Amino acid sequence: MAEAIPSQFNDALAGRYALERVVGRGGMAVVFRARDLRHDRPVAIKVLHEELSATLGAERFQREIQIAARLVHPHILPLLDSGTVPAPTPEGAARLFYVMPFVDGESLRQRAIRERTLPTDQVLALVAEIASALDYAHRQGVIHRDIKPENILLSAGHALVADFGVAKAVSSATDQALTRTGFPVGTVGYMSPEQAAGIADLNERSDVYSLAALTFELLVGELPGMWPGEDAARLKQFVDATPRVRAALDRLPGAVEAVLVRGLQLRDQLRCPTPGAFARELAQALGPSPRFATEDADQILARAAELDAGLPTTDRGLSLGGLTRIAGEVGISPEHVERAAREVAIRSTPMAVNPLVGAPTKVLLELEAGREFAEADAPDLVDMIRRTIGDVGQVSRLGTEFTWQTTPVGGAPGRQLFITMRPGGGKTVIRLEDRMKVLLGGYFGGLVGGVGGGGMGIWLGIGMGVFKSPALAFTLVATSVLSMYALARRLFRNAVRKRTTELEDLAARLVARIEAGGRR
Repeated sequence: MAEAIPSQFNDALAGRYALERVVGRGGMAVVFRARDLRHDRPVAIKVLHEELSATLGAERFQREIQIAARLVHPHILPLLDSGTVPAPTPEGAARLFYVMPFVDGESLRQRAIRERTLPTDQVLALVAEIASALDYAHRQGVIHRDIKPENILLSAGHALVADFGVAKAVSSATDQALTRTGFPVGTVGYMSPEQAAGIADLNERSDVYSLAALTFELLVGELPGMWPGEDAARLKQFVDATPRVRAALDRLPGAVEAVLVRGLQLRDQLRCPTPGAFARELAQALGPSPRFATEDADQILARAAELDAGLPTTDRGLSLGGLTRIAGEVGISPEHVERAAREVAIRSTPMAVNPLVGAPTKVLLELEAGREFAEADAPDLVDMIRRTIGDVGQVSRLGTEFTWQTTPVGGAPGRQLFITMRPGGGKTVIRLEDRMKVLLGGYFGGLVGGVGGGGMGIWLGIGMGVFKSPALAFTLVATSVLSMYALARRLFRNAVRKRTTELEDLAARLVARIEAGGRR
């Protein structure tokens, strides 16, 4: 059932506006949809509550709200008119009202309730539009003081900031009265600390705080509920975030949290200087990473290495600490950086390629685990090696050093694989060496010598006997041998590649097993 419209409102606005229905109520006003009879257009009329109207006073409210009426911006909902509704009784107070265009859409609050969080690209677009409106108003000397989802209307997907200057008018007209009663104008959760403290002389950074709180809510699903202090400013993280909020923040690009922390700082001088600056920092954090040409990337990395080391580098490399700090800017944990560094290190011992066979004649991997393996770890490590290699192997120990090697088959030298683990200094050095002598003999001796040599008699017979041509016979033999040689090179190269991949996988799992041993 529709809410009845008080007759006093209809009577007072007759001839100018036709009230149609109540569309909302808030802490400051009741909102009506109405029709502007002079211009035949829908409008929204906000009538302030009686107590607030009495406190403000019509004359001062009208004087202050004129500032808001002069604001013209594509993302500001304009103020069309204002006035008073006479009191229904002599002892009552007149009601103040103001008129805005009626937006046939929804508020950002309604959308947030329905969706809880918004996609990052949509948040970025809305924040940019709100920031543009705020920057414009700030240049006109107007601070909004009440940025919140209820005051952001959505029209065709774009933001319109409503009530611009109304909170300013209320605050300016009632600074002393409201401050004495401890009732600062604004909304809890979105008010800056200085505004919550009742400070009347606010600057644009107060609106920056409110915009950052609104952004936090759209990305995380709830208000921050905290004023980031010195630790948060230093670490660029919400150190007191609840587990649920922490999980939501961790799903965002790492740099976003740092931007939100900066926007919500307790001290206004630590915040972004303007809403536009906040929106640009957010866009940079949420946008794609810049890409650089190869030569530019080399220069950037070389300079980063110099800064990281504190003095010029000769190898143009970054330390693990430098990589960890860079990764931290995008939310990658130090543990993952260290693990990735170890995995890269597995592949960082390139062996010389033998030009005759087209591949290295041995595979050598050297890496470190960030823990000393214990005696109790040995059976599991041996079992892991045996299952991966498919060989029982032989185990030997020299002091704390542990070695496993493949077992010769029937007295013949089978696969020559040696795995050594040397603990010390809080870590374990792991060395895997696979010698390819048996593969060399198998592919090049078997294929080239056996198949090529065995076929030599056939090709000689064809060339000399059938065609009576020594030159053809020599060509056929040479072609046969070279073909077998090329095949042997290709097969040997593939075999070395396969064994390298096998050892890299085994090395990574050995590291993971050793490091997990301390956490079981």
